[in-house]
Amino acid sequence: MATLSETSLAALPLDPLSPRLPVGRPFTRAMAARAGLDRVALDRLHREGRVRRLLRGVYLDATVPCSRAVRAEAVGLVVGPRQVVVGVTAAWLHGADLDRTAGPVPVEVHGRGRVPRYAARPVVYSPRDLELVGPVRVTTPLRTALDLGRHLAPDRAITALDALLGLGAFSHTALMAELPRFAGQAGIRQLRELAAVADARADGPAESVLRLRWLAGRLPTPAPGWSLRGAGSARVRLALGLDTHRFGAALTGRLSDADLLAVSGQGWRIVVLDSSRVLHSAPEFVVGHLEREFHRHLLEQVG
Repeated sequence: MATLSETSLAALPLDPLSPRLPVGRPFTRAMAARAGLDRVALDRLHREGRVRRLLRGVYLDATVPCSRAVRAEAVGLVVGPRQVVVGVTAAWLHGADLDRTAGPVPVEVHGRGRVPRYAARPVVYSPRDLELVGPVRVTTPLRTALDLGRHLAPDRAITALDALLGLGAFSHTALMAELPRFAGQAGIRQLRELAAVADARADGPAESVLRLRWLAGRLPTPAPGWSLRGAGSARVRLALGLDTHRFGAALTGRLSDADLLAVSGQGWRIVVLDSSRVLHSAPEFVVGHLEREFHRHLLEQVG
């Protein structure tokens, strides 16, 4: 069978990418090869942004929305029927994008001789921990949150808890009610601490981590997603807001200069931080910056 090489990419139709590939559905490298799309051509399409890689070896036309059904079908291409999708893969399948990167999601499964990479001993799931999404057995959003909250590093764990709460599949009360199940197990102390402050109002990993830094400092508890009147009559959203002190934090690019000026005119002091710096700087740097700005603001208010 003739294959589509780099030299013939110009003639490749965009929709569908190849007549033999499923329209609007995920496909594997093997499926692409059978349709006449060789590895070189597929890699080129990926570099050009015409297809995106969902999982290792699984692709999707870049114009197709990555719905929950599409994600489940993608996972079903690489996971066996007797395996349970868990961890970060389960979070992604449910719609929680923990990293918001263009890279593929790792495939974490349990069963058929494989266990989650974080498991130090066999994992037991009760029937209420599992559900069927399309062709895939997967831990429920609640059980996924309980697992990731225990086993990921704190920054990623709070991101996972916030994102999974934000799906609306379970409540904060339900999350807290499940904690006694894991008494004495690895990571339960971290899960208790992070579950107590998990919040569905966080908009992405940087906001989740920023709140964790704020709470680590000597500052009053803020409200995530605080809304204020900006320039004109428009409302603007802060990552964190402290109404009693008119102090808040926002991420770069979320507020215009006009909005910042309008908010300052209402007596607010807003700390603007770059998302990358929040996620990748030493925690004490962000904590110290927030503390300094807050105490300067207090001095200005009384001075």
